[in-house]
Amino acid sequence: MKNTAIIGAGAVGTAMGYLLSSAGYTVTGIASRSLESAVKARDFIGQGEASTDLAGTASSAGIVLITTSDDAVRQVCEGIAHRDGFRPGSLVVHTSGALSVDALVSAKDKGASTVSMHPLQSLPSVQEAIKNIPGSYFCLESDDESALDTAREMVRVFQGKVLNIQLGGKPLYHAGAAVVSNFLVATIGFGLQLHESAGIDRQDSLNALLPLIQGTLKNIEKIGIPAALTGPIARGDAQTVEDHLASISRENPDLLGLYCELGRYTVKLALEKGSLKENDARKILELLSRYGSH
Repeated sequence: MKNTAIIGAGAVGTAMGYLLSSAGYTVTGIASRSLESAVKARDFIGQGEASTDLAGTASSAGIVLITTSDDAVRQVCEGIAHRDGFRPGSLVVHTSGALSVDALVSAKDKGASTVSMHPLQSLPSVQEAIKNIPGSYFCLESDDESALDTAREMVRVFQGKVLNIQLGGKPLYHAGAAVVSNFLVATIGFGLQLHESAGIDRQDSLNALLPLIQGTLKNIEKIGIPAALTGPIARGDAQTVEDHLASISRENPDLLGLYCELGRYTVKLALEKGSLKENDARKILELLSRYGSH
């Protein structure tokens, strides 16, 4: 089960193929819609046959990694299954964070074991993926314990850690990851826009806020959530919150609803932390409701 085929020659597939090859796995082939990208991945990995024949490549190995884009996984799997490209008893893996293992049902119908194995990491390029994958968490989903055992061994090869999930939980898992990663970027952009309205240069604002952002992340790592929560809502400072709301209402009314929604969730966290009294929470929620209805 160390012969591996890579279907999808992007950053994830190329990086995983390289790391597996470096750990003693044999990459038998790399297939892509574009022969050029398959050759590029093959040359980087250092072994395997580059091809546009997805089924032929899949049939060459006991482990088949489908590392295509999310919207192509099911279709690619069905196409390979239709051409009998999966060996009975082989393991078929997809690396999508959004899709459940059910996306591989056509491979399962052909006698293959299936598992979803998503690296919870930002992988923008092959080089960054090779650096970022080791030490990352991998979300595994399958109803097949043997498939999970093989996937866990691959996670160990990647020097990763296993994150278990209940069957059917992938959409909420992926939503949580998107909130933490994508919404963090969006929230920082929100703050930068407020600073611009105060006359602060955008790049100066980002430079000034980065130590605060990094300090907050260190606090989260050290003491967790909600303990790392600070600020006026956590203190119960309703007057400061009202000042924020009044200023945003005047200068950036289109952002008022976003502040109010984030504020309501922050009240919830502050109550969990125990730093916010019930009476102060009610005052702040009343302010958020009043301004949020504008």
